Amino acid sequence: MIPVEKIAGGTLGNLLYYVSIIGVLLVICTLVRLKVSFLRKAFIPASLLAGIVGMILGPHVLGVIPADMMSSIGALPSHMITIVFACMMLGVKKTENASSMMHDTAAGLGWLWSNSFMQVGVACLLCAFLFTPVFHVNELFGSIFEVGFAGGHGTAGGMASIYADSLGWADGGDLAKTTATIGLLCGIFGGMVIINIGVRKKWTKVLTEPVSGNNSKEVYGAHDPNREASAHGTISQDVIEPFAFHMGIIGLAILIGRFIVWGFGVVFSYKNLPLFPFAMIGGWVINIIAQRISILSDLFDRKTFQRIQGMALEILVTCAMASISIPVVLAYWAPLLIGTAIIMFFMVAWMLWLSPRIFNDCWFEQGIIRFGAFTGVAAVGYMLLRSSDPKMETDAGTIYALNGPLMSPFIGGGLVTSAWPLLISRMGALKFGLAACGLSLAILVVLRLFFWKKNFKMAQR
Repeated sequence: MIPVEKIAGGTLGNLLYYVSIIGVLLVICTLVRLKVSFLRKAFIPASLLAGIVGMILGPHVLGVIPADMMSSIGALPSHMITIVFACMMLGVKKTENASSMMHDTAAGLGWLWSNSFMQVGVACLLCAFLFTPVFHVNELFGSIFEVGFAGGHGTAGGMASIYADSLGWADGGDLAKTTATIGLLCGIFGGMVIINIGVRKKWTKVLTEPVSGNNSKEVYGAHDPNREASAHGTISQDVIEPFAFHMGIIGLAILIGRFIVWGFGVVFSYKNLPLFPFAMIGGWVINIIAQRISILSDLFDRKTFQRIQGMALEILVTCAMASISIPVVLAYWAPLLIGTAIIMFFMVAWMLWLSPRIFNDCWFEQGIIRFGAFTGVAAVGYMLLRSSDPKMETDAGTIYALNGPLMSPFIGGGLVTSAWPLLISRMGALKFGLAACGLSLAILVVLRLFFWKKNFKMAQR
């Protein structure tokens, strides 16, 4: 873990000021986001805007925020991601068996795993044959697209210390955060383009008119019937403030994760393992125990955990974006551009070629939520789903959620994603790229044998 002195620039007081600066940027950019129609139509989140403003104010542009302060701000994501992951499994209730959806659930899982292997495998082969010999890029560059695209800013921020401390490639953190930003923008803009094309070609199941950001409501008044509680109190404030109780549970999950990391270090001599995926395991262990003890189960409010998780994620995205080193990005502009174009080509292929062939129902909606999630974050996936299915009439969201237990803990920011750089450093880009692409193709073969629709139709209306 990074020492407190490094995080806070010497004092906890400075840390408080830095978080306050991030908060002010978020407030200002939220108001801008609500008022500027272009940003509304483009679905650009306020946290991304705040990060861009922070980067402009930083040492590489205007210099309002000095380099030492930006260094401390840039250290926050690796800790915020631990909170985000600790919350992932906390408060999750047991779901009913949805046997009628099992075909599409299994097919969707194949879509996600094959896509994850594709992102890292193709990028590694590009490194082996082009980026490393021509542009002299570190072979670890092959990992940043899956870390940034499927993992998002959270994973990119959490992996920064791994690239720098464990693997000796300090540029990896900045590049991963850059690909996360590129992926987010590609997911939002590319997804909206695909949706509008899908409407015209009748690929969408329920949406019949082009979608616009003006169609979505973003502010709920005091008497708005759509306004709902963002969290619920589960314990009297005479005992403890509910948010404080939930923060304590999150802290316990993180400590369990830290104990697991320590155990790996003692038993296997593994050092510098990332804490965030193991904090998620800690939350999962706590949640399993809580589900079996009624008094604990009643005390856990899933929405409260989600609000704490969301707050940490907003801070994380802002800090990660603001602390990107512009000189590093400019030094890698050609590999970034080429890699993005090729990976996005495959993303569109998974969306428009694979999805209609493996999903029995609402193929477009099931494809678009996965396209958004694996170019940006799950929130982008659900935003695109709501844009193509405003009233959530299809089962696409539910089926995607059923993929969660066998997807989120591993790929797209989980245990497997955190292992990519280590595997690449040991195997080399060529061997690892061939292995990853081979696994992706193997999953596609399984989908072809057991899930393929012989007489598929693109049009759903």
